Amino acid sequence: MITYSLIENTVTADPDDYYGQIQLSGSADADALADRMVQMGSTVTKPDVLATLELAFRAVESLVLEGNRVLLAGIVEVSPRMQGVFNGITDSYDPARHQVGVTASAGARLRDSVRQQAQVQKDETVKPRPAPVQYVDLASGTVDTTLTKGNIGTLNGARLKFDTGSADEGIYLVPTGGAAATKITAIQRNKPAQLVFLTPAVLAAGGYWLEVRARTGNVTDLRVGRLDAVLTVA
Repeated sequence: MITYSLIENTVTADPDDYYGQIQLSGSADADALADRMVQMGSTVTKPDVLATLELAFRAVESLVLEGNRVLLAGIVEVSPRMQGVFNGITDSYDPARHQVGVTASAGARLRDSVRQQAQVQKDETVKPRPAPVQYVDLASGTVDTTLTKGNIGTLNGARLKFDTGSADEGIYLVPTGGAAATKITAIQRNKPAQLVFLTPAVLAAGGYWLEVRARTGNVTDLRVGRLDAVLTVA
């Protein structure tokens, strides 16, 4: 069951304009995926499943590094992409100015399955909290995909404003691999519907959740809002 709540849309002038926001129940890594495969009747043991998954992940990396678009059984499509500006047709790749990264999108099988089979329930008990809706990466011009180190990012949503004087409030980048979160310190705009900030110049490559932590309204407990997309640092 997928749980959702209704969030006031402060971007429009209509006071009755709300949007639905999925309340994520958690995150699943390779270990959780192996557990689910065993539960679904796999004829091989969990260690064998994990070994096969690791081999599959390495194969995907290898194929992408060879310039391929990899289609994973209709679940996800992964391909290499290039970032940076070239100065004319005679310019060439320069690691100081250009980067090769990865882009991914949901495959047709997964999209169709979720659209046709998803069951939802409304969560009436969700307390007001920051509601990140869209991240725009200025350097790459992408939305909800890329996180460019040392460049400007814009986060749109609702109830995003936080108290800069509170040590535990702010914008955080949380590695999907479980490492410690990085707090963003260079803030240019801190408004309820929009945050504009400078992404740290030193970030390890990989996926990140973008979180806003704030005491929304007159509450005393810290509330956390997370963008529904994983942002990737190449």
